[in-house]
Amino acid sequence: MPLVNFHLILGDTVSMICPARVVEDRADGLLLWIAPGSPVWRAELPTGAHLRDLPPGGSYPLRASRWRRGGALILQPAGAGHAVWWTFTEEQEFRGWYVNLESRRREDADIHVTDQELDITVAPDRVWRWKDEESFAAKTGHPVYWTAAEAAGIRAEGERVAALVEAAAFPFDGTWCDFRPPASWTVPTLPALPLGEVTAPSGVLVLGKAGWIDNRRDGDRPWSGQAFAAAAAGGGHVHDGEAAAPATWGHEAMAVPAAADRPLPVRAWTAPSPFDGEPVISVLEVALGLPWDHATHGPGPVPLGDLPVDRCGMVLGDARALDAFEGRGGEWRADRADHPLRAGVVDVGGCRVLGLGWDGGDHSMRHRGERAYGQVYPVSLEERAGESVLRWTIPAYAAPGDGEDED
Repeated sequence: MPLVNFHLILGDTVSMICPARVVEDRADGLLLWIAPGSPVWRAELPTGAHLRDLPPGGSYPLRASRWRRGGALILQPAGAGHAVWWTFTEEQEFRGWYVNLESRRREDADIHVTDQELDITVAPDRVWRWKDEESFAAKTGHPVYWTAAEAAGIRAEGERVAALVEAAAFPFDGTWCDFRPPASWTVPTLPALPLGEVTAPSGVLVLGKAGWIDNRRDGDRPWSGQAFAAAAAGGGHVHDGEAAAPATWGHEAMAVPAAADRPLPVRAWTAPSPFDGEPVISVLEVALGLPWDHATHGPGPVPLGDLPVDRCGMVLGDARALDAFEGRGGEWRADRADHPLRAGVVDVGGCRVLGLGWDGGDHSMRHRGERAYGQVYPVSLEERAGESVLRWTIPAYAAPGDGEDED
């Protein structure tokens, strides 16, 4: 069964991203399974606080965590403003139903659920109660949440579901209450983490080493000249010098065509760091906002070359804007400090540019020689749902003796 990423949102804050297995995907609705112990990204809130009690607009970084309850089946009826959860203990005993009043949208393997605060709890004997009525009323009329008219519609949706409970009608007729996941369904891995959006109004996007991007001699052409030439050829490697191969220590980047008229979402998959076990980037993927060119690329992927991990960090942004970037130091570092993947978006030349960092210990263990020691990682163009993405893959760490150089 395929997996989807379940994003739970309250107001303007993502509270959790959790992997869920698709049990049924039909025209009348989607049925999902969240396994006990599933890895999740969870908003880090002040100690003892719940997101519903905090004002909107706060900055709460997502940290790697675990699903803290037993398993859950989630039915999302097509076109409805609610979902029904069958909740289970860790021993797979049915605990009851939970009706989440919500709006949602699906983008390929990502389901974005905006919680509408008012919910219904339903016991196994079908005794039901409203939940969070006070918080729902307090948020009504706030511009981040819902208007009074929308609140009336949300409550009416709940009343329609409550009538199904009282009639013991589906989905409250006993269906799925004895659900047992097959033994072959393993616990999923940590889902991709959104890192924000970048912009490329010049139509060319660059992923490169931050520590060397400003290392230009007087009279040298800006890097954007090479970047535009590489992008005009469909994408390619930009690097120091005139030689065919990049310098062992120097600036390197990949330049690709990108949509100039929209933000470009960036996300990352992770693996445990060999240094401290915390998540570090294993795959970086950027949606380029352009249709996949089947005539030129076929099914893909299209290899563009490879990049090392710069210990000073990496930058992702508009080719022309990065001509003004100052790599060693600067405000871009400060914005990444509290992010679990040391990522942060800053303004450079009027464009949104993403900075990426690596823990010093992880860098010294996993990327310690860069190109001089062959520690470079492939970059490619690939097709996702008919569109082009830029993908940088950093394989999991191999301990000395497993194929990596020990020096």
